Amino acid sequence: MRDQTKLIAMGILLMIGLSAAIVMIVLDDVEGPYIYEVDILPVDPAPGDMISVTIYCIDRSGVSGATLHSRIGDGEWEDYEMHFLACLCIAGGRWVAQFGPVPANTTVQVYVTAYDNAPISNSADTQVFEIYISE
Repeated sequence: MRDQTKLIAMGILLMIGLSAAIVMIVLDDVEGPYIYEVDILPVDPAPGDMISVTIYCIDRSGVSGATLHSRIGDGEWEDYEMHFLACLCIAGGRWVAQFGPVPANTTVQVYVTAYDNAPISNSADTQVFEIYISE
């Protein structure tokens, strides 16, 4: 009986230690996700095309979501919820959204914001990409 009690006590201490380590890792996360690739398709959009934006990102506390921001010409920025497409690892994945159709002879600007799963949701933005749509 004593050996079982010792074994149970050691198991409880191990669980407490692992839980504390996990909490420390998550609470220590003060940066937004690392967005390591942005794909914009089609590469040379024509008038009337839909534009698809895909990001690949990772964060140690996981990625909770992403938002695509786009602006056509001098218009207002519009936001589109990006959809989770595939998990590439435990803490990240591929996110995709599209917008359009795009008119001729105008400049389109896009950027993406990704959010992590930390208790205080951290975010990260990509650079702003510009695409000119010719006739």
